[in-house]
Parts: sequence; structure tokens; C-alpha cells
Amino acid sequence: MRALKSTNVDLISTETDETLKPPIQHIQPSISRSTSRTPSESRVPPPVHPSIHYGSESPVTPPGYAATTKPTESITYIFEPRPAENAMLLRPAETGGHEARHPYYISVTLNCFTPSSHITSIRKYERQGELVGDFEIAAKESKNVSTVYFRGYENPIEEVLVPRLFRNQWTWKPTETHLVLYWDDSAGGNSIACFKSKDKTNTNLLAKFIPRSHMRKPGREIEYTKFEVTPAGHEVFDDILISALIIERLRTNA
Repeated sequence: MRALKSTNVDLISTETDETLKPPIQHIQPSISRSTSRTPSESRVPPPVHPSIHYGSESPVTPPGYAATTKPTESITYIFEPRPAENAMLLRPAETGGHEARHPYYISVTLNCFTPSSHITSIRKYERQGELVGDFEIAAKESKNVSTVYFRGYENPIEEVLVPRLFRNQWTWKPTETHLVLYWDDSAGGNSIACFKSKDKTNTNLLAKFIPRSHMRKPGREIEYTKFEVTPAGHEVFDDILISALIIERLRTNA
């Protein structure tokens, strides 16, 4: 009897255990998901080119320039007026060029203390964009000094942009870098050309500033002032742009 009772107990116990087990189809495997990244997968900021820090004397590019891809050919930009804002936008003449520089917003404002004096400001992308630099040409009868603010430094223009010969050649020499640009307008056609050395050859050409040559009239396509920049010129784009604007202001200033 004892053996029989023990067997019955075991059977009951076995049946009870089977009913307590969950159905197999409801069992989900336990997967451990880790949100941590390995060092190789973590998002590390890209390295910063040393030349973007003010005061750097990088042998590659002057301070203020990030390492960017140099275009494989020259790119033409146009100065498109924004009359309502007393400004203009420097942009590529043809859209879709991924190698072209970003737009530059160029505006003119009055000096509040000397309303006869105008300040030209250059910003990246838009009206509220990062300031590249500005300059002010003082009136001839004014005691104020013509100045240029660029790359964190403000200097008298006469110390940075030096005219040569009969004022148809200029040398751009920012005080905080070893860069030297040579501008020349002897080619005619009212255009001016920028070179990287005194030897003014096509090999050394960096850019051309070409004012519009036709008056507006019905049926004629709108002509914009052009800015042609070679691949090498893109490495010092900001220097070329601000120096070209200063020279054009001096050439056309009454």
C-alpha cells in the first residue's frame, strides 16, 4: 500500500509540474541589447585643420581657412544685387557645382558718427552669417583713417593694401600672415587680375574681377559683375574677395 501511495503521489506530482510549464510557443528568447558603442563606432568629431585658428602660420593655407577640396577647374561667380537690402550676393554663376564656395552676403551701411562714410561688410551665406571682414574708406577731407577688419585684426588699409607705380597695381599683405597677393589692372577692359607672385603669368593667376561692360536696355540679358577664381585661388578665397572689393571701391571712389 505504501508503495502504491508513493507511486500515486509521484504521478500527481508529475502531472502538476506539466501543467505549470508555459506553452513552448509563448517562450521568447532573451536578447541582451547593448546601447554602448565600441571606441571604433563612437562618433568622433572630424579633425580640425590647424589653419583655421587665428594666428596660425600653416605652410599650406593662411589662418582662417579650413581644409576643403580644391576645384579641378576655374569657377565663375556673379555679384547679384539685393536692392531692397542695400546688399549683393556673391554666388556661383551656375547652380549645382559642389566644388564652388558657399555664397557671400556683401552689404553696405553708414557710419553713424560720419554718415558720409560707408562700411562694407562681408558675411558667409546670409545677412546674419559669420562675419568674414569689413572695411571703411574714409572721405578725403575726413580726419578718420580708412581701415580694414579681417581675420580678427583691424588695420589701416594703407598698411595692408599698398599701391604701386601709377596706382594700377596693388600688393595685398595681411599683417598676421606671410601671404602676398599681387593685383594688376593693366590688362584693360576695366578688369583686374590677381596673381600669387610678381611674375604675372597664367600659371600664377588666382582670380579676375570683371565689372559689367554693357548698359541695361530692353531685350538685353542682365549682365552681372563677375568673379573668376582658379583652383589655386580657392585656397585664399577670402583674401582675394576682400582685397578685390577694396580696390574696386578705391578705383571708383570720387
